[in-house]
Amino acid sequence: MKFVFFGIGAASSVMAQALLELCGKTGIKNPSFLFVIRDKSVVKKYFFQHEKLLQNSKFLEVEEFDHIFKNPQKYESYFKNATVLINSSIPEFNQEIMKLALVFKTHYSDLASDIYSSKIIDNLQFEQQELHHEFQKNSLLALINLGISPGVTNLLIGERIEHFHNLPHKTKVKKIEIFLLEDIRSKQLVFSWAPNVAIEELSFRPAYFKQHKLKRVEPFSNSLSYEFPYFKGEVDVYPVFQEEIISLKQSFPDVPEIRMFVGGNEVELMKNLYQLNLLSHKYCFGYEDSQASINTIIKEVIPKMKSPDVMASYVKEKIIKAAQFCAAAELSLEIRFDEYKVQSTELVGVIFDSYLDLENTPYSGATYVSYPTGIGAALTLFYTLVGKKKIDGVVTSEKLPALLGNTWCEMLKRELSVYKIGLFHLMLQSQTD
Repeated sequence: MKFVFFGIGAASSVMAQALLELCGKTGIKNPSFLFVIRDKSVVKKYFFQHEKLLQNSKFLEVEEFDHIFKNPQKYESYFKNATVLINSSIPEFNQEIMKLALVFKTHYSDLASDIYSSKIIDNLQFEQQELHHEFQKNSLLALINLGISPGVTNLLIGERIEHFHNLPHKTKVKKIEIFLLEDIRSKQLVFSWAPNVAIEELSFRPAYFKQHKLKRVEPFSNSLSYEFPYFKGEVDVYPVFQEEIISLKQSFPDVPEIRMFVGGNEVELMKNLYQLNLLSHKYCFGYEDSQASINTIIKEVIPKMKSPDVMASYVKEKIIKAAQFCAAAELSLEIRFDEYKVQSTELVGVIFDSYLDLENTPYSGATYVSYPTGIGAALTLFYTLVGKKKIDGVVTSEKLPALLGNTWCEMLKRELSVYKIGLFHLMLQSQTD
């Protein structure tokens, strides 16, 4: 198998290492990796613990990805016999890399979509889906929005809904609520993801569905207190807009209400910046002719993500004391029997609270969010590609359980646990009407 990554970062380096290990576990010989990058100096930073991966990798350095998009035949020797092209750079390159995949007849995958625009809000479609029929026509798969959230969260929700369809009694999903926890205890300020991305996501007016209608709220409004499984104490969570809102509504249009919330100390920092108007797009006072908004300046001066070697040293020196990621999805159900109905709530999700255990492993240097993101993406992509059932077109993770079956889901969940990512499924409450 040949994996081609466009860009390299905290999540994609984890993903590549996991793909290498999965090839070894399943007897796939001589896997190869190509990283298309704009600056070769970043290689050492992200691969300081990945000696074997480096031995199986090549690097194509280009000034801009556009050079490849505009003249793909010039680079044919690099992409020949590729199994999948993976966009691990910014989402704005998704469509161009998909078109490249069609040129070279390879599968495609990405980790996120460009959703923070009025076009997406108006259409409720990912731009990747515009190429669905082209991929189907060429019997190629485009697996989009992989990772942990979005990604594994969607898959777990899709698995439960597929199970409900097979029950003897009619079961309706009345509401889906996803709660994310991103919490780190550290002596130093540490971001688990790029601060400029966090600023864009958390300052965007969150959208959600209620009674099938899309509604918007102000950032950091309508907060709730939520008690996450296996986390001590309640956490203030705030509405957030992510890919799950769109894809779950697409896949399960009968669900009238879909919401997402996020909480944790990293989110609290962003909330404070927002409430101090430090994420404002207003121009700085006294500089009416300037194009520098307060938001732009904050993005420029706020501390960036630490490099993997620094993150590894923070763990070793006990600067980072603890970290936990959790994604919990509550499904509110109505189960109809002959003479009565039952209101019930199920909770499914993932938890990663073994961050300090990554020390002295090939994943040392990942963040507590990039690690489960990369692992979730690698497992989902790999086992979809090598599975006995072949699928094509543009596909989101929640559709995989119905397409690939229960055995495939069980295998994937067991592999997640091998990588120290826990899963939970709880029946919370029932009420008979």
